[in-house]
Amino acid sequence: MKVLLALLTSLMFLTACELQQDPIKGASDQVRQGVPPTSNKPVAAKPLPKEALQIDAPTLVNGRVGAPVEFKILGRVMTPDVGFKISIDNLADFPGATFDDTTGDFKWVPSKKEVGSFPSMELPLRVTLATEVSAASPTISVEKKVISLVIQNAYSKPIVNTVTGPTSVTVGSTYDFDFTMEDVDALNETDASIQVRDCTTSYYSDSIAHLVEVRNVAANTTTPNKYQGKVRLDLTKAGLLSSGTYCFGLQAVSKHGVVSDLYKREINIEAKMKNTRMTMETAPEVRVGEKIQIGFAIYDPTGNGQLTMKSQDDIAAILPGSSLTCNRSFSTKYQLDCKGLIDATSATVKVYEVNFVVENAGSNSAQKVTTNHTLRINVKAAVTP
Repeated sequence: MKVLLALLTSLMFLTACELQQDPIKGASDQVRQGVPPTSNKPVAAKPLPKEALQIDAPTLVNGRVGAPVEFKILGRVMTPDVGFKISIDNLADFPGATFDDTTGDFKWVPSKKEVGSFPSMELPLRVTLATEVSAASPTISVEKKVISLVIQNAYSKPIVNTVTGPTSVTVGSTYDFDFTMEDVDALNETDASIQVRDCTTSYYSDSIAHLVEVRNVAANTTTPNKYQGKVRLDLTKAGLLSSGTYCFGLQAVSKHGVVSDLYKREINIEAKMKNTRMTMETAPEVRVGEKIQIGFAIYDPTGNGQLTMKSQDDIAAILPGSSLTCNRSFSTKYQLDCKGLIDATSATVKVYEVNFVVENAGSNSAQKVTTNHTLRINVKAAVTP
């Protein structure tokens, strides 16, 4: 028995020693090499950028009790092959309202219950655009918009119901906006009129009424007292307009001279993209055998674009030992900061050229301008003692 106990004790001792020598024996190479299991987790796909999701609907809708409120809510996704759906989060707050997510038609007849004894009531309609999961968009991206429905309790003057059209435009083109209006006093479309008015200048927008003209007014064939038409924004001769938020207003005028409240339509205008510039086109003089540090910037003179280096010569192949990198500025998208080393140790006396191709794109990528730049490096003969 003593011999058996001794053998068992020895066996246990040897086994313990083996475990102490390699406590993770048999583990995966990842564990044995000290790599945390979470370090190789798949990275979740990022949602699409906000600029890629657009809800096309008026921000403001005017209506009145007992009269149909009708407008479209449509959407766009600026990334190809990505499906989406439009939904209204609080449709139940509008009794009797319908929304067709195929055609985008929203229809509702407000009642006294929604307004009560108030002269008017503003009601928020909450809209959501959500993308569908696909190979082109493996994660769901969401955009939301609140549409303000201002409902008058009683008719006292004409009403501009909606003004719909693009929310972002670029200088150099024309854009049409559709409007709808209500005028109980008008017997036909010749009695109904719409006028363009300035918006009050504010700290964030300027009026562009002088660039807008009324194209036509026509009667709605299905709804009495309702009229519709178009106004056109002409930016073909607005080359000096800078990027920013602008506004124009519309007012309906009855045949008796009664004027509606001003309907303000804000719009983001993107200035025409311009060619980029360089702060240095000729490097400081360098002599054979010398090395110098250089730094310069490539920028959009309007300060509106987003710059991308499309191609850049390999300076090391032109001047061995040299280096040059151009990266987007830390604080701005419209500037590339370039820095590097010019090594003329093995250079010959001549002018070397380093070429760049830079793309200047608008914030919504509607327009792009490409510019070719050249950095000239004049290598001169070494100074002899």
